[in-house]
Amino acid sequence: MKMIIKQLLLATAALAVLALAPAAANADAVVINVPNPVFIAAGGMLTLNGTLRNPGATTVFINGISTVSNVAGITFDDSIFLTNAPFTVDPGMTSAPFDFMIISVSNAVARGIYPNAISFTVQGGADAGAIGPLGTVDLTVVVVPEPATMFLLATGLGGAALAKRRAKKKEKTEPSS
Repeated sequence: MKMIIKQLLLATAALAVLALAPAAANADAVVINVPNPVFIAAGGMLTLNGTLRNPGATTVFINGISTVSNVAGITFDDSIFLTNAPFTVDPGMTSAPFDFMIISVSNAVARGIYPNAISFTVQGGADAGAIGPLGTVDLTVVVVPEPATMFLLATGLGGAALAKRRAKKKEKTEPSS
């Protein structure tokens, strides 16, 4: 009876390890830390800056980036990634902040929130030739009014408030008939 219980416990432990193995295999080898969401004015550009963290037990080589834009009018230039990225990230370490890409939003893009506007995957692996996926980020881009528009709006509202204040002051100082 003890032998059956022991075998049953071993079989249960083996099944538990097998059930958890796919989750561990799919875990990102590198954690990408970038601002998300990013705020960009229509017609504007933003340099996306971030870090890479290696939570694993072995050194990870950073060998590339794969980027996709999912919204017309929101584009990127990721050519600066490999120029700025560290060659490797050691176990338990975080890279210094560096520029990942330049994101541009055309004037034709309406203000609003664009979830998953840009998806990028850092590539690499156990050696300098590996190009497997290490970590992925889906960026949300928030298109905001351009600063000049906001300045004009604020100036207009300020002028309207001043005019109303003067009208009230004039009302108080005029004698009633």
